[in-house]
Amino acid sequence: MSAPSWRDPRLLLGLLLILVSVVVGASVVGRARDTTGVWALAHPVGAGAPITQADLRVVQVHLDPSTLSGYVPASTDPVAGTVALRGLGTGELLPVGSLGRVGDLTSRPVTIPLAGNVPRGVVEAALVDVWVVPSATSTPTSTSISSSASTSSEAGEPRRLVEAAEVTSVVDGGGALASRSGADVQVLIPEGALPTVLRALSQDDDLVLVPVPGAGDRS
Repeated sequence: MSAPSWRDPRLLLGLLLILVSVVVGASVVGRARDTTGVWALAHPVGAGAPITQADLRVVQVHLDPSTLSGYVPASTDPVAGTVALRGLGTGELLPVGSLGRVGDLTSRPVTIPLAGNVPRGVVEAALVDVWVVPSATSTPTSTSISSSASTSSEAGEPRRLVEAAEVTSVVDGGGALASRSGADVQVLIPEGALPTVLRALSQDDDLVLVPVPGAGDRS
């Protein structure tokens, strides 16, 4: 059997396929290495907290242009006066849509005193549902504007006032010099639910914080 000639169409086709494979492979590897620097959180930042360069670190990402446009590029320094509109966790890419000014915030921090121990999972940056357990002497408290709030209006029946509120701080109220046991938990309450929550706090009602499953500490 004679050796194939360089003019054999089958040999030329094979060489062409090898060349195309090499070029395509090199192109794919090159695109995979084509990354862009964006800002990511160096530590947790709560809603309403200012965002400065000290809170950020640069990470290299490979994202399609439509997705990449949703994050702040590392070539852009944070604008003075910018605050987080929601809690941001460590390592989270800095999203454009979660930044704004103080006036853009739609929630306000409210301190909720807890009589007993802080429930497991109630930590800074966690999400909690705020429930009220009316006392026997309190006047009925209207339900919250939350879409999934309980519709029960019976006196003494527990009701959910706020859904998925962010915890901004937890302060232990115990200790030898403390006037009471328990803890104070600061929670961001939507403006529309403020009257309901403040009314419950002004009475003898117990407010209970229930952690939202899967939305724990973002540290």
